[in-house]
Amino acid sequence: MISRRAGERVAWLGAAALGLALLSGGAVAAQQPAAPAAVAPLVVRYEAYAVGFPVVSFEFHLDESGTAYVLGGEVRTVGLLRLFYRFDMRTHSAGTIGARALEPHFHEQLLRIRGRDRSARLDYPGDGSVATSLVPPEDAGRPRPTPQQILHTLDPLSAILAIGRAVARVGHCAGRFAIYDGRRRYDLVLADDGAARLERSAAYPYAGEVRRCSVAAVKIAGFSWDQDYSPHTTSGRVWFASPRPGAPALPVRIEFGSSWGFVAVRLTGVGTK
Repeated sequence: MISRRAGERVAWLGAAALGLALLSGGAVAAQQPAAPAAVAPLVVRYEAYAVGFPVVSFEFHLDESGTAYVLGGEVRTVGLLRLFYRFDMRTHSAGTIGARALEPHFHEQLLRIRGRDRSARLDYPGDGSVATSLVPPEDAGRPRPTPQQILHTLDPLSAILAIGRAVARVGHCAGRFAIYDGRRRYDLVLADDGAARLERSAAYPYAGEVRRCSVAAVKIAGFSWDQDYSPHTTSGRVWFASPRPGAPALPVRIEFGSSWGFVAVRLTGVGTK
């Protein structure tokens, strides 16, 4: 049996992998030539490996229409890990793309862990605060984020577009972004690592010129192991490029450290809804 603490690590591994893919994907797309107001809905799929074995699969979709956006993602354990620990997460966000900043309307997240459901809904009244509804309402032992800490934060999915807009302004990966998912509060810090070339391999079928971006997830509050485990930062690197003719630039390779060890993520599919 996997302990509750180990299970928490699986959840964070999946969320971190999804977040790194989403955030870097949005950042890269923002550097491409200006797109029309309405963009065809995009679906991207990935699989994460730890110690050489598949452990988590995830996908996300992005749908933009004028100044409105809808984002969604799914994460689930796979392979041998799923036999011992069943974890599934669905998440959804929607909002408006303002002239200077994003205006998220709501964010929903549903997790099923060993047959038990956990959910979070975030609503944004427009004054910088976040109204949070959690089921179950609290997690014993977690250092809960304070109201001041969650002020002017973005949900993980809405941060995609926020980072993309920032990268478009400066022309490379840079900046610090405050994120709150209803239970956990963390910052994502981006830095540019320049251009490189990937060679084809069995693990990473893409070969060609890529752009590298370093991403650090700085844990602030809401992580049950914060008092006992270090470090408090999950660091990663993303290689992104256009995986096929006509496709926007996307992460084709992701690597980051976790409490489960080194995790490698590879792109397995890209298409439209």
